Order: sequence, then C-alpha cells, then structure tokens
Amino acid sequence: MSCIATINPPWVSVMNKPFAFQTGVLAVLACFLSVHSLSAFSAEAENRYKIENQFVKFGLSPRTPEQMAAFYEGREFPTQAVAATTQHCFITVGMRNVGKTKIWLDLNRWRIYNAQGPIERTGRDQWKAIWQKLDVPLASQATFSWTLLPESRDLHPDEPVGGNITLQPTDTSFTIEAIFATGDDQHGKPLVIKIDNVRCLKNGESNS
Repeated sequence: MSCIATINPPWVSVMNKPFAFQTGVLAVLACFLSVHSLSAFSAEAENRYKIENQFVKFGLSPRTPEQMAAFYEGREFPTQAVAATTQHCFITVGMRNVGKTKIWLDLNRWRIYNAQGPIERTGRDQWKAIWQKLDVPLASQATFSWTLLPESRDLHPDEPVGGNITLQPTDTSFTIEAIFATGDDQHGKPLVIKIDNVRCLKNGESNS
C-alpha cells in the first residue's frame, strides 16, 4: 500500500493554507542562480507545482531555456555547453522531509510520462558524456553537477534537498510521479507524489 498525494496545478491549498516552499538548500540554490535577470529563481514563492502532506513538502519550478542559458553564461560556460543546456527542459525540484521517518530519493524510481508514453530524463552520466564530447572544462562540469538534483540519497526528518532535473523537451503537458522508499531499511510504505499537467517552459513564458 502506498501513501499517494496528487495535485493539479496551477494552485493548490493544503489544509486551507497556501504552501510557501522554503528550504535551506533551495535558498542557497536561488542565491547561486540569481545572476543577470534570474530573479525568478526565488525559493520561497515561485514554485508553481507544489504539495504538502504529513510526510513531505515538495515543489517543482520549470525554467525557460533563456533563464538557464543566462545562468550558465554567468558562470562562464563555453558557448557549446550553454547551447546544449537549451536543448533540454529544466525543472527545479525542492523538497523537505517533514515526517518522522527517513525518506529515500532515487530518481530511477520516478515516472515521467504523457499520453504518448515515457519522457526521457537526461541523468548525470548522460550529461558527463555530453560534456566530454564537447570538451567542456572540468570546473564547468562540476558546477553543472552541483545544480542537479542528486540521483539518489536519503533524507532524515527535517532535511531538505534541491536541484534541477533535465528532460527531453515536449510541447505537451506531462505527469511526474516522484516515488520514495521510506524507513531506515527502505521497507516502509512507499510515498508517491503525483503531479499532473506539468509543462516545459518556452522562452517568454512564466510560472505565474
């Protein structure tokens, strides 16, 4: 039996109060990302897809190609590397374990799909191959890796985590099912966060 939470954006009220997503890690990420015109990388109010229950606070914020290009240009990424990022759909994920048991993040458990089928996620190993092919400096590779959501890790009670996931772009809305094992031995009831109608943002669009 799974603990399942489902939301339909663009706005959700949980227990009669809006969810203001705040985590230490996302606050640092927002500061790290706030270069040039990237004031939209606010960790507190800019998550469009968000949910809160007794186990987790969870939010998603899609980014435009221009936003990501401006950020990586600000970090002095090579032109070919910046161009590669614009060929992907970036979604910033933030979450905090607000329950009393350990939660296990493993992106391989997540399901991302639309009516046509699964949507491919570009993981760290794939990005590493892209950077090597483009001869991107190791310093830039390390910076990029730091901005990604970890592929796997555990979250103790009150512990946050944040970062980007990257997908193959699609013009249609899609569903993200974030599936987490729970408990010290990962044998607790699975936690499933299901968010429908997520969209990749195009240049000129916003989360509002």
